[in-house]
Amino acid sequence: MERILNKQAVINRVKSLQMNTLRGNWRKTILIVCVVALGIDPLYLFVPVVDSPKFCFTFDKKLATGVSVLRTFIDVFYVVHIILNFMRYSNGELNLHAKPKRETYYFISYTIVDILSVLPMPQVLVLTLMRRSDSLVSREILKWIVLSQYIPRILRIYPLYKEVTKASGTVAETKWIGAAFNLFLYMLHSHVFGAFWYVSSVEKINKCWRLACPHLPGCSLKFQYCGREGGNNIPYGLNTSCPLIEPDQITNSSVFNFGMYIDALKSGIVEVKPDDFPRKFFYCFWWGLRNISALGQNLRTSNSVGDIVFALIICVSGLLLFAVLIGNIQKYLQSNTTRIDEMEERKRDTEIWMSSKSLPENLKDMIRRHEEEKWQKTRGIEEEAFLQSLPDHIRLHIERNSLNSVSSLYPC
Repeated sequence: MERILNKQAVINRVKSLQMNTLRGNWRKTILIVCVVALGIDPLYLFVPVVDSPKFCFTFDKKLATGVSVLRTFIDVFYVVHIILNFMRYSNGELNLHAKPKRETYYFISYTIVDILSVLPMPQVLVLTLMRRSDSLVSREILKWIVLSQYIPRILRIYPLYKEVTKASGTVAETKWIGAAFNLFLYMLHSHVFGAFWYVSSVEKINKCWRLACPHLPGCSLKFQYCGREGGNNIPYGLNTSCPLIEPDQITNSSVFNFGMYIDALKSGIVEVKPDDFPRKFFYCFWWGLRNISALGQNLRTSNSVGDIVFALIICVSGLLLFAVLIGNIQKYLQSNTTRIDEMEERKRDTEIWMSSKSLPENLKDMIRRHEEEKWQKTRGIEEEAFLQSLPDHIRLHIERNSLNSVSSLYPC
């Protein structure tokens, strides 16, 4: 009977280890999906394109459809995560590492942010408005749609990151993956700033046309959107009313100042060209990376408040991101190198020992899972020796605290 009970305990322990590993991998997968999603939404900002010969703008419908499909596919993962969290909370299995009185508050707050971040606002509004309206550009609706959901998408990463680090101790098990992850976050901001620079360039040329058109006989604002039939503004001299002049070469205050967007307009990346998205994407990415790295020192803005604020955000963000990137990489490499090297050496020793004992594969897998779980729990600290060095009353408090937190580390 005792042997049967011991066997059942081992089976239950193995199942618990497998479930913990599965949940840990799922948390990391969702965290990666959320970070990748931050790079998907700015792709909507590349949808507007300018048809310079006709002095109007239109939309890249193929790109809008592709981005919408990709965003929906990614959001499905997080919807599943929201449902699983709700089920675990209902069963009392979800631990948010907070006091009981704040548990419900945190859960409701996180759930609201999660729901706001997966609402299909960009898909619905972009695919609907771009077929019949120019307000996505003329009223800057597209930019604010993306920005309004970008904030909750950033906020939802914090509880996920906290959950992963509480359960596993770190996001990446190797120092180089951790360093690459921090570098990716830096590159992601370059992509975001480049995308906003692109759509602001389209809005800038549209603004110039809208200011100049009422003063040109025969010019009509309704033809600023290429989708409307019945005429165009080709013969009415918009090319002379909106010349592309470098900001430092403008001597007449009546000339429209395109500021930092003159480069995008002169390079032609905002214009309608077949299969031209890769060139637009990498050019804008390079612009963002260059100006973040240079802290916006080379930006030549107009006297528009919006342009100045955008340049200030780039400057401050570049300074903060660079400091955070260097600090995180240095901290991550220093703090994890010793412990990870110890873990890898212990794994090698364990493999050599198991091979010398000719253990079967199923028993080897059990030992590997046990060692991995022990390392994630203790981070290489020998608990027994450490606890024995503490006074009795401190050990008693530690044991009581461990009983309260064991359900969060090993939920059944």
